[in-house]
Amino acid sequence: MNDTDGLGLAPELATDAAAPRLVPGSGAEAPAVAPPRPEPGRRFGPLGRRLADQGLFLFRHRGLFVVFLLPASLLAVLERRSAALPQDPGLGWLAFCLAVSLAGMAVRAAAVGSAPPGASTRSLRAPSASRLNTSGMYSLSRHPVYLGNLFVLVGFALAVRSWWFVLTSALVYWLLYERVIAAEERFLVQRFGVAHRRWAERTPTFWPRPHLWRPPETRFSWRTVLLREYNSFLLIAAIFLFLRWVDQAIVRELGAGAWFRQDLPLTASVLALAVGVAAMRRIRKRGSSGH
Repeated sequence: MNDTDGLGLAPELATDAAAPRLVPGSGAEAPAVAPPRPEPGRRFGPLGRRLADQGLFLFRHRGLFVVFLLPASLLAVLERRSAALPQDPGLGWLAFCLAVSLAGMAVRAAAVGSAPPGASTRSLRAPSASRLNTSGMYSLSRHPVYLGNLFVLVGFALAVRSWWFVLTSALVYWLLYERVIAAEERFLVQRFGVAHRRWAERTPTFWPRPHLWRPPETRFSWRTVLLREYNSFLLIAAIFLFLRWVDQAIVRELGAGAWFRQDLPLTASVLALAVGVAAMRRIRKRGSSGH
């Protein structure tokens, strides 16, 4: 978790300025440490607090994202069904969209697989971390996982083949996750203080800057990626299979049997992936437990 450009969320910082005060019994003035003062434009204002409060709610109810997009996706499908259909691009377009989503998963995997213990958690109630991760993917962007999620979403949206649905999806994503990011930034400010401030000063909130790369502190672990991203990989495969079925069976009104025969290799690949990843995950878990 990590991000804030343009959100106006950062810790209040102490300054070195001091006001003179009298030292008891001496009558002489001695410098005193002034109370901390926030840097201009670097504090939680009313808007920042409101965004963070909303983000904490959305953090706990991230399923609302699907609820917001479901009506738009249904409208896009009905629109395509009622319009004059262009020639079926086959699996080529679907493969391109899948590549976009897998690029997003690669970003997620790079961030998750090299995160040190305590720096990345799976809490569903509120942001949590016992360690601030500022290396690896987190040296390029303070929220690389959410950057990866955006690419995953764009791949899905492109597969629907509706330009306005792509724009709607990106807009809804930003409106929701801008608030989730604000909630996470507030937690990081309160938890890590000056360390977070220094990291935020050099690292962008969302879009990465490659020249800032710093090698990760811990070695990349495929085991961690598999155990934590197992559901994500299967979900992507299942959604693209479903989108293909929608395009062929609903939009183009191809019979279920004909669709199954036509896309049997695709269906079999998704099922094989599900079985293979599930078996590997089970083996990895047994190995980590020593049984």
